[in-house]
Amino acid sequence: MIRSEYYQNYKGPNLIKATLNKVDIMDKILKFYGEGNNWNKKLWTYGEIFGEDTGEFHIEFQSDEGRKHWFYGKVGKRDIYFNPPLATPMNQ
Repeated sequence: MIRSEYYQNYKGPNLIKATLNKVDIMDKILKFYGEGNNWNKKLWTYGEIFGEDTGEFHIEFQSDEGRKHWFYGKVGKRDIYFNPPLATPMNQ
């Protein structure tokens, strides 16, 4: 993991869904997304986030205004950084 300048002042929407191969991994992802909804101000590797697991992930968020944001992909090599997009509120 490395500290990321992009997440230092970021406060994202609430995490509402996280799956890997259509299996719920919400509790696992919440630990990394953190209480501040900012990935704990860090970029994590695929290995740190997903461990030895492989497959397709789907992660979904919902803003306070009800707008949904989501992204999906395949778990990459364990030492590559998992770099999720930042959801920007409509008023910014």
